[in-house]
Amino acid sequence: MPYQQRSDDVPPLEALTVEEGVHEFTQLAELCDALATHLSGWSTDGADPASSGAMASLSTRLSEHAGWWRDRIPESVLLEEIRRDASGSSRLSDVLAHLDVNPPDRTAAVGPILDDLVTHLLGLAKRMSSIGDGPARRVVRLVLADLEDRPT
Repeated sequence: MPYQQRSDDVPPLEALTVEEGVHEFTQLAELCDALATHLSGWSTDGADPASSGAMASLSTRLSEHAGWWRDRIPESVLLEEIRRDASGSSRLSDVLAHLDVNPPDRTAAVGPILDDLVTHLLGLAKRMSSIGDGPARRVVRLVLADLEDRPT
């Protein structure tokens, strides 16, 4: 499903603050790391050989995405509390609970999670400034392209 980028001449709905960016990018990095770890385990456990290649590819992509998100998190000591508060979200546990499926259902379980991630990123992109958030917008575009071209 192709995504639509918003035009640079359209102002963001609500500008993304530095604190909101730290919160978003921390949670996105943790989500991608957790999914990558989970899918990597699926790719090598032998329970569903038909999906192991796709799971390995997705795991590699998500691991790379996690690094990109972490690179967007400022290391300022002034933001340490925000990073700490954003870390370990209960939503992550809820998302991972959807992966508690039988091996033949793995591909079907991962698809909606990644679709929801795409939807979230599209909404996040609308809140980013074309000037101040250029590097983060680039990461969003790269991640969206990777997720659009993902194995099924």
